[in-house]
Amino acid sequence: MKQYEALAQPFMIGNMRLKNRVVMPAMGTGLSAINGEVTPQLLRYYERRARGGVGMIVVEIACVDAPRGRVGFNQLGADQAQFVSGLSELADVIHGYDCKAAVQLHHAGRQTMPMVTGQPVVAPSPIACRFMKAEPQELTTEEVRQLVSKFVTSAFICRNAGFDAVELHAAHGYLLAQFLSPYSNQRTDEYGGSTENRARLLLDIIKAMKAALRGMVIGVRLNLTDFLPQGMQLEEGLKIAELVEAAGADYINVSGGIYESGQTTIEPASYQEGWRLYLAEAVRQRVKTPLIAGGVIRHPAFADAIIKSGAADLVWVGRGLLADPDWPAKALHGREADIRPCISCNTCIGNTFAGKAIRCAVNPLTAREWRLKDEKYCLEGQRIAVVGAGPAGMQAALSLSGAGARVDLFEKAPTLGGRLNVASRPPFKDKLQWLTDYFIHALETSPVGVHLATEFKVKTAGDSSFDLVVNATGAAIRALEIPGLNPEQEIDAEALLLEAAEELPAGTEVAVIGGGTTGCETAEFLAAKGCKVTIIEAGRKIAHGMESMTQLDLMLRLKQRSVQIMKQCKVIEARGNTLILQKGSEVAELAFDRVVVTIGYTGDDSLSRELDAAGIKNIAIGDCRDARNIESAIYEGYMSAARIASILK
Repeated sequence: MKQYEALAQPFMIGNMRLKNRVVMPAMGTGLSAINGEVTPQLLRYYERRARGGVGMIVVEIACVDAPRGRVGFNQLGADQAQFVSGLSELADVIHGYDCKAAVQLHHAGRQTMPMVTGQPVVAPSPIACRFMKAEPQELTTEEVRQLVSKFVTSAFICRNAGFDAVELHAAHGYLLAQFLSPYSNQRTDEYGGSTENRARLLLDIIKAMKAALRGMVIGVRLNLTDFLPQGMQLEEGLKIAELVEAAGADYINVSGGIYESGQTTIEPASYQEGWRLYLAEAVRQRVKTPLIAGGVIRHPAFADAIIKSGAADLVWVGRGLLADPDWPAKALHGREADIRPCISCNTCIGNTFAGKAIRCAVNPLTAREWRLKDEKYCLEGQRIAVVGAGPAGMQAALSLSGAGARVDLFEKAPTLGGRLNVASRPPFKDKLQWLTDYFIHALETSPVGVHLATEFKVKTAGDSSFDLVVNATGAAIRALEIPGLNPEQEIDAEALLLEAAEELPAGTEVAVIGGGTTGCETAEFLAAKGCKVTIIEAGRKIAHGMESMTQLDLMLRLKQRSVQIMKQCKVIEARGNTLILQKGSEVAELAFDRVVVTIGYTGDDSLSRELDAAGIKNIAIGDCRDARNIESAIYEGYMSAARIASILK
């Protein structure tokens, strides 16, 4: 018997039968060619997800009107006959695993930039997106009518390529959603004004497709609300859903939010699992059309409960399939503990926002399947020590063991996880504990020898005849000497987060020196406990380098907790319970009870230098090389097998 019976049930959408209720939604990857062609990278990426057991894949946003409708340089194209060949290969790859294949048809409208389109952007009305800031040209009435044929032509191309369905992207503030919203559509012709008029373009496209493409499934990714006071509200969204059903749409993929509503489209870690399900529940009361719903779905039990409740007929799992393409197969076969968890860090979208290929912090293979999938590293007979059980070390131990090596993992602390155990303590960072738990389970079910509370010595390597040592000992904390500061006034940040320091009473005035990610998260941790917190940062930016949606969310929470932020300030000295600060040519004072220094970490390769001196082969991975992030640590841990195979040839 399969686990999660509701999730495992087949389902019909029109004449299309899905083998289960799990859907991979459209997510831009940046893996297409610059002209929109399908690439080997894209094929391997989608093949891997199809192989993982998902019922349907909605292939990422495909442009119907290049170049002015493009949202990115490496966006998939569907508006020219030249794309049929590549799209056909893509459909074939997906179908090979009994997975249904859909394509999401997309026009960016005002949510793009002239540097991408090579020409002025267009929109229903000449109102700029405050996020993109490009002043759009208003589409003429005739240009709007022409868009119907552009969408239909793209759907023809997709059908000829062998796809089972197309999905119209009428959500997240892109062109079709711009027409639906009174915020972005202030036209006075037949495509503006009333709800029916603003929905006219979408409805005309659906009707034209149903007439011209008989038998092909037509779905709509539909905004039910813009999550903005001046935008479309839920009641109007429900009315539009009824109109979409009446026009003949075969399914509605429920969504909401636009670029300007911030994290409601790309949720950071603070958003609860299934937070937007209330939208699907509301639509369910108004339409009978099959519904797809999602939003931070991480656990199979939660997804199964959605189906059982009747709130939706299918559930989409997006970032979860980036973290683990086998999410459906593992879930439906009782292997939930084997699912590598998404931690909602938004590394994926951060990369695409930067114009790069999509990546996943916890899955080093995501978007690298094309060059790593078939690599075989044979380390049979090799004895390898991995020192340090943070994310780099744990991943290295698993990868090396998987390549056939006999691996021993040494950790001086009594627990696995390294600094993941610290990083998981601030508010909304508990998903990092999920990652630690995953690694612990994976190591427990592997042949790796784990040695906790054991400090590795260079002599150990020699005595045990290890062929090579992997140094994954992590970074060292950067220290800051503050003249005049009493040592009893300073709190160690890591000890504080691990709750090993004494409990600070509410109202304690704490100065957090360093406004990077660690400093800001420590400040929120303290503020949540009732402390009065001030962040002192020498640079111009706070939480510099953090993914933009996560950063915005954190800044809002710090503001809500009344955390004070002082930028471009340097601490000169402490005088009793006063810090003397310098900002430019000015000197300021800040009263404090306690100080927490969080000015970052630095690489510590001391073990590698000792091993080199002893003539013992070794490699360094993760933060001991250079303090960076989880993505770099796990990737280098995974690649350790390849590196060692080349060293030991």
